Order: sequence, then structure tokens, then C-alpha cells
Amino acid sequence: MEEKNKKSYYFIKELLQLDLVKALELYDDQGVKVSTHTYDVLNLSIEEIERQYKTLENASKKLDFFAITVGVIIHDISKASIREQEENLSHSQMMIKNPDYILKEVEEVLKEVEEKTGFYLKKTIKKRISHIVISHHGRWGKIQPSTKEACIVYKGDMYSAKYHRINPIGADSILAYIDKGYSLEEICQRLNCTPGVIKDRLKRSRNELKLSTVGQLIHYYQKNKKVPLGDEFFVLRVEETKKLKQLVDKQGFQELILQNPLIPYFEDEAIFKEKK
Repeated sequence: MEEKNKKSYYFIKELLQLDLVKALELYDDQGVKVSTHTYDVLNLSIEEIERQYKTLENASKKLDFFAITVGVIIHDISKASIREQEENLSHSQMMIKNPDYILKEVEEVLKEVEEKTGFYLKKTIKKRISHIVISHHGRWGKIQPSTKEACIVYKGDMYSAKYHRINPIGADSILAYIDKGYSLEEICQRLNCTPGVIKDRLKRSRNELKLSTVGQLIHYYQKNKKVPLGDEFFVLRVEETKKLKQLVDKQGFQELILQNPLIPYFEDEAIFKEKK
């Protein structure tokens, strides 16, 4: 942290302390904590920036790194608020049917941090952040990303959701319980997963072994005590997800966000108003 970004760094720290942001660590999506997915989106967004602009130094002259960082941190906070308030729509449904709910939440969160820190964002910065959040589902949402920053975050979110939101449970673990006589419901409870995950993993394993039935798969497992997880591509994605989960669990979501390599490029003068 330097003098030029002292305020923006403090703003991020306070943002991470909000109940709605901290709640991201309490909820999971397909076996992956929302906070873990959030860090992954930031990391993937940075990779996309480097892919497009070669260096962060070059990109910093053309992109709003602060808006990207804040936008990513809060892009999925409605996953917490929707569950806490027992809304009828899911996060994905809200992004399509009621993006105003998402937008209002963004405005309230930014206002809360402004009041806590005494640092007030410029209107253009708020607009960039809001657009990143309400457009991050791209063609699967109502609002399409129309800024460079929003397009980058959309790509990061899409990749993370597609390839790194994979419950790392394998058929071996499932078959071990089946072999002991546990029911589908009991296995789901013990492995903290849905019946859909169970069926998917057994199917992937059967396909790799070219077996027709689960009974044949069970027999194979009883004989060999090991079955394949899936094809090479799926195994790689599962391993990536495992490493991602381990990293965030070990180092902590907040700490990883604060180590974000975009932060040194923040410039408070470009971000905050002089007065409220």
C-alpha cells in the first residue's frame, strides 16, 4: 500500500468486513463456497487482463482496476441476501427477471462503505461497478456487459462457473458407501452433495469403463477398490477445483483479495470525490 492508494485499500478492507460479503463464506454452490468462486473470478479476470494487455502496467492506463476489484467482490452477494431474506427467485433468476434488485443492493453496499470510511466514490466509478455486477451473467442475464471492465469480469465468471464449480467428490467415495449399504439419501448427507452429483459421478465412471449398469460398476469397485473419476478433461477440472478450494481455505478469502496485484495501481484521486 502506498500513499496514492491508501484510501482505496482501506475502502476494500471495509467492504470485506460487511456482513453480506462475509456471508459469502457461509454458502456454497455445487460444493464450492461462493467466496472461493469470487476469488477465482478475480484471479481469472486478472489472467484475462494480462492476456489482452500483456502487462498490468499497460492495462492500468486503459482499465479501471478498482471497479473490477469491487465489482468482483460484490458480484454474487445476492446469493447470500436472497437466501437470508428467503426470496422466491434464485440469484440467476433475479439477474434475468429483476436486475433492479441486484442494482439496489449494489448501491446500498457502496453507500454503507462510503459512510463507514468517509470516502465517497465518484459517480463514474459507481456506474462502472454497478454495470459489472448487473451484467456479469452476460447472455444468461438481462443486462449485457458493455464496458471493457464488465466484459473481462463476465469472462472470468463464465469460466469459473463452467469449469471450477465442480464438486470434487468422485465415484470412489460414493461406491465405498454403496458397498456398505448406505441409501442414496444417506450418501448425500455424508458427502454433502445432491443426488444429481451422485448420479453424474457414477455415470462418468461407467462411461470410462464402458459399463452399462451401476451394478456392474459396483462389482468392478468391489474387485479393484478403485474406479476412474471421468475423462481426462473432467479430471483436470476437478483437480483445479480442489487446488482452488485448498488455497482459499488455507490463506483465507479476505487475505487473498487484499493481495490482489491490481491494488498497487489504484489511484485515490481518480476514485474518490474531494467531498461528499
